[in-house]
Amino acid sequence: MRIAVTGVTGFIGGAVASVLAAGGHEVLGLGRAHEARAWSGPYARWDLASSDAAPAALRGCEAVVHAAARVSPWGRDAPFVAVTVRGTTRLIDATAPEARLIVIGSASVYDPRVPQANALERDAPLPPGRYLNAYGRAKAAQEGVVRARRPDAVILRPRAVWGPGDRTVLPRVIARARGGVLPLPAGARRPASMTYVDSLVEAVAAALQHRDVAGPVNVADATPVVPAALLEGLFDRLYRPIRIAGVPPSLADGAGLLIELGWRLSPRRAEPPLTRYAVAGLSRPLTLDLTRLHEELRVRPDAAIDLGLARTADWLRTADRAIGVA
Repeated sequence: MRIAVTGVTGFIGGAVASVLAAGGHEVLGLGRAHEARAWSGPYARWDLASSDAAPAALRGCEAVVHAAARVSPWGRDAPFVAVTVRGTTRLIDATAPEARLIVIGSASVYDPRVPQANALERDAPLPPGRYLNAYGRAKAAQEGVVRARRPDAVILRPRAVWGPGDRTVLPRVIARARGGVLPLPAGARRPASMTYVDSLVEAVAAALQHRDVAGPVNVADATPVVPAALLEGLFDRLYRPIRIAGVPPSLADGAGLLIELGWRLSPRRAEPPLTRYAVAGLSRPLTLDLTRLHEELRVRPDAAIDLGLARTADWLRTADRAIGVA
């Protein structure tokens, strides 16, 4: 099958493209970078936020996996809308209407202000004002575009994707560990659905096969984990044991609000050291109902945590200094 993968230079897009290509598919990688260092297959540069014409080869693809998005816990709405929302519209316009469309959404569309236990797909998205950051608002708006323009598309909603290749979440966590201590809201001891990157790739492959499945589908490993235990295991394998210090959620949330206000009033462009989005993700339980994943896409991923941690630690030890591990 001829498949286009957007965001191929990123963590998720790169993982998806590599596995699909290894499985015998003809994969066209799309990205905004001038060259794709980690992707060795056919590649076309296309910045979804620009007015550049889409690569002609895209129209001939039988399926499109849309993994490109602006990913950050902080920032103004405009850049997120340009890439994640308007970029998705441009992609749909450039894609053959009969092509299978798989959109990598996010569990960030669920209400971040309240605990979530076995969240169902019908529970989201929310009014824009309920979200704590531009990322959540943009992913919810992206779903609206896809549902209106391509109701036959499947929107995968993974939560907390981790594994080798992650340059978004892991660098932030590692940078905050100082002197063997990592302060986290509620000690990051709340149970949470999390998704090893291979599990998400498995869901993508299943969505390519089961073309009758449409709409949002939660994606996560079958067994919820305690984030603190996962982080402690990772740091141990990096030979940097840490002690996770619990910070009261109300205190962390209040501090995050004050810090965000200060950042908005200043010309600083750097990401603040604490955000309410990060506090919510660690201090409130969030587990997903996986019925559609298991029964309709017919996969039940449940990553071997020890193996995943070992592979992630190996990657971190060999990764460049740009992610803060030396």
